[in-house]
Amino acid sequence: MNRHLSQANFTLRNRNPFATLKVAKYLGLAAVVISLASCQQDDGGVDLPQAELTKSSVIVNNNSAELSKRVTMYGKKSSTIVTRGTKAILTMPEAPESPQYDAVMDDNYQGWAAEAKDYFLPAGSTLTKDVQFKGNTYYISGELTINNFWGKGTLIVLPGGKVNYPSHMPMHELNVYSYGDFNITGESRFNINMGSTFMTSGDLCYPEIWVGGTLYVGDALSASVVEVRENAVCHVECGIFADEYLILHNNADLLVGSYLSSPSVEMNSASLLQIKAGSLVDTDVLYMRNPCTITVEGGDMEYAVLAADKIEINQSNVKEMFTGWMDIHYQEIDNRSGSELEWLSSIKFNGDTYLAAEGCHPEFGTQPEVEPELVVGLEHIAQVVTPDHGHYISSTCIQTVGEKAYVSYHTQGDGFHGCVEVMNVTDGICSILSFMEHPTFDFNHLIVDGDRIITAGGEPKNGAFLGVVGLSDGIFQTNAAEFTQVKLKGGSSASCVIRNSDYLHVTTNGGYRTLDATSFATLASVNSAGSSKFISSDGTNMGIISLTDKNSEQSMAELNVYNASDYTFSNPLLTTELDVIAPVNGKNVLHLEGDDAYVCLGKNGVKRYTNGVEVAAFKVGGDTIAAANGLTVDDKYVYVAYGHGGLFVLDKNDLSVVTSYRYAGGKSANYVTLSDDILYVAYGLSGVQIFRLIEK
Repeated sequence: MNRHLSQANFTLRNRNPFATLKVAKYLGLAAVVISLASCQQDDGGVDLPQAELTKSSVIVNNNSAELSKRVTMYGKKSSTIVTRGTKAILTMPEAPESPQYDAVMDDNYQGWAAEAKDYFLPAGSTLTKDVQFKGNTYYISGELTINNFWGKGTLIVLPGGKVNYPSHMPMHELNVYSYGDFNITGESRFNINMGSTFMTSGDLCYPEIWVGGTLYVGDALSASVVEVRENAVCHVECGIFADEYLILHNNADLLVGSYLSSPSVEMNSASLLQIKAGSLVDTDVLYMRNPCTITVEGGDMEYAVLAADKIEINQSNVKEMFTGWMDIHYQEIDNRSGSELEWLSSIKFNGDTYLAAEGCHPEFGTQPEVEPELVVGLEHIAQVVTPDHGHYISSTCIQTVGEKAYVSYHTQGDGFHGCVEVMNVTDGICSILSFMEHPTFDFNHLIVDGDRIITAGGEPKNGAFLGVVGLSDGIFQTNAAEFTQVKLKGGSSASCVIRNSDYLHVTTNGGYRTLDATSFATLASVNSAGSSKFISSDGTNMGIISLTDKNSEQSMAELNVYNASDYTFSNPLLTTELDVIAPVNGKNVLHLEGDDAYVCLGKNGVKRYTNGVEVAAFKVGGDTIAAANGLTVDDKYVYVAYGHGGLFVLDKNDLSVVTSYRYAGGKSANYVTLSDDILYVAYGLSGVQIFRLIEK
């Protein structure tokens, strides 16, 4: 329903008297009264409130190292990553073409008499010997059968060469590089002990393999049992085929380039499984024992697949246990942590990933008939937990200037306490630069207005207010921080503020106001039947969402659109009846863009109106708690902070879902801001979640 706002109760003042205002400032909590050059009365002779300014002190902390301890980085771009990330990927050196040696091995070679010199066994020669190492190197082009060995050194099996090695002799302080044939004989398990390195350019096949040092396999590793022991490193370029089980012990590192197949895969504390993009892990049961990590090595949205009938997990923070672009296919997740699991945005479940048969792995999934022209994803960059005040505090708004993001907080529930912090994201690394807090005010919204922050909020004594704090080089100043409170009549709390030319427009639970941006004197005031929720301007027009009654649970909402130059709200261009908003105490962000208005309607989702007519809508199904709170819009997408439902990226034209993410540990996604390809989401009690938008 569209109507003209002929019944609006608004009052206004002529702005000319404020041209020569002088503001008397008092320190402490003394009120500052602005003397007006003249006093005009409108709307039945009722004066608009004159500016009442109060000064108070705030607490400022610019210790970035201390503040940034609340930042958790995800991915692989920072030394502060809480997960183990990745270890260096092993590479096998090229085979020496013309080895330099001191002596030729022949029938006269005796291990007990061997000297500290490099030996060479020529092609066509066959020897069975005990071998002694004295820090030297043996080059094998023929066939050498080792009965026994002792000492420390290096054994190189050249192309065409062969070594027969007894399994009952663990490799100890021995480095083996095999470009030929390394044949393990006997029935004992094959041990590569700590301090030893074994690298082969081909396959490695033996019933039971224990790795305590370093193992590199250039093709496939086949065994019934594979155990990568504590602190050991095992890199297999193609695939691992473990017929019975594979175990990664504490701090073990296993990289698999294409395929891992085993009925049972067990990972213990601090172990790391690296799988390359496009690879496949196939197991009946995956046991994640305490904090350990599976990570995918690859580019943006290059998925690997983890397929397991059952995954058993005893830690809740799986954001640190499953990283990279991973499609997890499962029948059961046995969560023994006692908490809801918190997955990264790059993880999807039982998805549509298709892997053609390649390398060592078979085909997986169903090949799509038509490849999509564009795929959109969200990479989880970081989380910033809320400041610790001994009580619940919730992030409410985020605004960006360049690489800096400004975040407001308020106390949830009883009490008042407000904070603003300045974050910086450079090259994917997030840090907190500056922090300001006030012990008695709540901050619901903010803007960065040149060299100052302006907050909108409420406090118990005077109700709705704007708060002003200066900035220098984009951060708060520890020695010059001063909080100026601008009291707003007619409301207990302010919900939004914007700058429009020489004016500030602000919404409160009693209506909306225009203030002079320099003197803060009220120039116009429109009272609303219910709370005024949000104001948006595209530079040409400005729109305001207000509730039509004071029902404590739900209320109809209307949108009033004015010309941006109409700072007195005297001539509404369009009034549109929207829909029911519930709950009434949430955020209801509006984005005005030409003839289009995108609005958050709480549990009724997101709607797009064109010239006052609803043309598209989106609502989360099956979640009675989820409420659309905040949104931002670019040329292609609408980004929605959907409360309990999480973050949604919608097609701008029809509001269809492009991609989404729900942070299980979060209470409510309240506000979302986009800066270049970085998305900041104010996630209530869970602080701030930071994502990177990826198009592929």
